Amino acid sequence: MSFVYAIDYWLFAAINGLAGRYPWLDGPARLLLNDYFVPTVLALALLTLWFESKDAPGLRDLAGLDRTNQRAVLAATLSAVLANAVLKGLNLLYFRPRPFAQHAVNLLFYHPTDSSFPSNAAALGFAIAAGVWFYNRAWGWGLLVMAGLFGLSRIFGGVHYPLDVLAGGAVGWGSAYFIYRQTCLFNRLLGFTVTLADKLRLL
Repeated sequence: MSFVYAIDYWLFAAINGLAGRYPWLDGPARLLLNDYFVPTVLALALLTLWFESKDAPGLRDLAGLDRTNQRAVLAATLSAVLANAVLKGLNLLYFRPRPFAQHAVNLLFYHPTDSSFPSNAAALGFAIAAGVWFYNRAWGWGLLVMAGLFGLSRIFGGVHYPLDVLAGGAVGWGSAYFIYRQTCLFNRLLGFTVTLADKLRLL
């Protein structure tokens, strides 16, 4: 395990060592790694996706309406909830100090006090992106790129080790895959959600 941590720190130092040297990198990194920009982009993407039509006859409901994108949005939302629950459990079992608590780093962020492992940001980003990807590849790939940049910026900014981001990404992707496999429960929940949304739209 010490060898893994040594490689992890070496990668962290190589990435974080670029911070503060190139202003044209620091600006976008600060934007990406903050707690609001990427989550807001992801939320707006889900909102847009919900109302976007997609031609996929195989996924039409009994009323003849295409629900592919609604499935993607619901799956992403449930995946994010599940990933957050898994993170809470892991944090109770294991605490890893942040990089800046143990090493001299180029910090572009504030000092979070929660566990560095796994990365909450990566788990959230990949849970949403993978939840969409299983149903809509075009949007999914774009959101996966955004999630990857979210995680990478956290390493660059000095608040996560690479292993934290990889573990967070695995939690997010695994949560999305688990939700994707719950077909019967998912279909019932989708029907309820769509019916409720349709009624609210009529008010």
